Parts: sequence; C-alpha cells; structure tokens
Amino acid sequence: MMDDRAVSSAVSYVLIIALAFTLTTGLVLGTESLVENQRQDTARQQLEVVGQQLASTVMNVDRFNETEAVPETAAITRQFPQRAAGSQYQVGVLVDDRDAGRYTLYLDAVDSNTNVTVPVRTADSDLRPVRVNGGTLRVTYVDATDEVVIEHA
Repeated sequence: MMDDRAVSSAVSYVLIIALAFTLTTGLVLGTESLVENQRQDTARQQLEVVGQQLASTVMNVDRFNETEAVPETAAITRQFPQRAAGSQYQVGVLVDDRDAGRYTLYLDAVDSNTNVTVPVRTADSDLRPVRVNGGTLRVTYVDATDEVVIEHA
C-alpha cells in the first residue's frame, strides 16, 4: 500500500504542474492578443488625428491663392509625431476627383496593418499626389503650378 501512495503523490504533482503551465500559457496568449488589439486601436486614433490636422493645413494653404496678396510660394510647416503607437507611418495623397477638388489623405502605419483615410477638398488648387514619411511636414502652395504640395521638412 505504501507504493500506491507514492505514485499517487507523483501523479498529483505532475498534474498540478501541467495545469498551472496550461493556465499560464492561456493567460499570456490572451493578454498578448488584447495588447495587440489595443495597440492597433491607439495607432488608428493617432493616425486619424494626424490626418485631420494635415487636411486642415492643406485647406488653409489652399486658401492662400484666394487672397490678393498671395506670394509665389506660401507654406505652413507642422510638426506631427514621428511614430503612431510605436510604428513609423507614411502619408500619401490619392486623387478622387481633380476637377471637383476631392482628394484622400492615406495614412499607413508601417509596422502594423493599420491605415486611415481622410477626405480633403481644395477650392482652386490641385493637390499633388505624393508619399512621404510622417514627422515634420511642410504644406506649400506653389503659384507657378497652382498646386498644394505636401513634403517632408
């Protein structure tokens, strides 16, 4: 009978260790998924804010050509974050309808599958299609080509 108890203790010990390992692994994997979802949501929110601010800047620069004292080149330089939720991002301009002045700003986080689109309208100028990295950006109105240009400063 003594031998049966010794086996019983060893089996119980192994089962407890296996159960603890399984529960710990499940907890770690579940937490990792939660953190990744939270990171993507944060990146999306930050990219939306950057996109809205950049769209506003583009529209302000576009209004320069409506004033009578417009210089040949007018520019606004804005500092945006270099990263969104720890990931570098790029800003691109897509042409929706050039004649109607409708464009889309496309912000894409490089390290994750997070991207945001923000519509922007121009009154009289065209918005040059570009792709630049995030960070400090200069939005310039060029009278010679009647274009608004987004470039890295």
